[in-house]
Amino acid sequence: MNDATRWWIAGAVLGLCLAFGILIGTRTDDATLTAHLQVQQFSEDAAGPDAIRMQLEAAGFVDVPENVARTLSTLAKVSDYPVYTMHYVGPYVRASELQVVPATDSEAALLGTDWACSLFAAVGDAAQATFGRNFDWEYSPLLVLFLEPEDGYRSIMSIDIAYLIGEALIHDLDAAPADGLLPLLSAPFLTFDGMNEKGVAIGMASVDYECGYPSDPDKRDVGDLRLMREVLEASATVDEALTFLEGINPVSQGGPNTHYLVADRTSAALIEYHDGEMAVFRSSADEPWQLGTNFPVGRTDGDPLGHCWRYDRIQTTLRENSGVLSVAEAAGLLEAVSTSMTQWSIVYDLAALEMHLVIERDAEHSLTFSLKEDAE
Repeated sequence: MNDATRWWIAGAVLGLCLAFGILIGTRTDDATLTAHLQVQQFSEDAAGPDAIRMQLEAAGFVDVPENVARTLSTLAKVSDYPVYTMHYVGPYVRASELQVVPATDSEAALLGTDWACSLFAAVGDAAQATFGRNFDWEYSPLLVLFLEPEDGYRSIMSIDIAYLIGEALIHDLDAAPADGLLPLLSAPFLTFDGMNEKGVAIGMASVDYECGYPSDPDKRDVGDLRLMREVLEASATVDEALTFLEGINPVSQGGPNTHYLVADRTSAALIEYHDGEMAVFRSSADEPWQLGTNFPVGRTDGDPLGHCWRYDRIQTTLRENSGVLSVAEAAGLLEAVSTSMTQWSIVYDLAALEMHLVIERDAEHSLTFSLKEDAE
């Protein structure tokens, strides 16, 4: 995927925002090692909601909703990669009300490369079920986004914000003027992976073929990145996630074709689309795990081994451990199948409701974010 494609997606996301509006959740603190899903008091030296609103009004925006100012004021930088956190707060807001403008091609200096992502779910023990993902691509500054929708489950997710923010601002967003932050309101439409408060996780990996999404006129269309956020909002189990996906038409947001891995604490499923049909590959009692890399399992005649060394290594490790991996073991497996292109690695602890994040394979400086707040 090249620069033009990436910014085409940004334009497509803006269109989705104009049509459907922006989802808002809660805020995070600015700790560098652990962030909890709860509304914090603003520190005296932070740019609070009033200061954000004043900046937006000075930039020509009028009638700025309170929740927009509060949301943007929660932005915090937690790593120099950079990694930011942000919480959406308040009701739905339409991007058109704020005249959100995405960054232009001239602001980006990104190099196109191939994708090489790895996904797996180890669900052999519900007490330590884990979901792992390596995001292997070009440089991808990261937003860890917390959402608390008005109607749906709370979630935490990762967003590659190079789609939204130009290079000139990307390293100093925490000091950027308020109007420079407005594109972040489109982040919920660009989910790359995530986990909700019920211990359901989902992630995607590209597949190099024209898969052909369903096109049923009786079903609504949902962007193929946005759908992961909607799955997390709607699903307490893998079965519920599959029911949700069966009721929509995924539509491309401009990137490569993708397949998805979804898991809860006891089961997992790989979802692919072939010639307008959804294909599902489930875990089982005998094989309590599931995985995916960058080839379509549905086109391997039932024998996916031998198509990707990363897939083979993950499958072997999961089999040897009967689908039971601790967080440390899952992180070790991600490291074993990482490449020079690995931008971030995430282990979602589906039992403890924690995200463990490693940037550029630097496991000694991992970040942990918690979603647990009176969760079952």
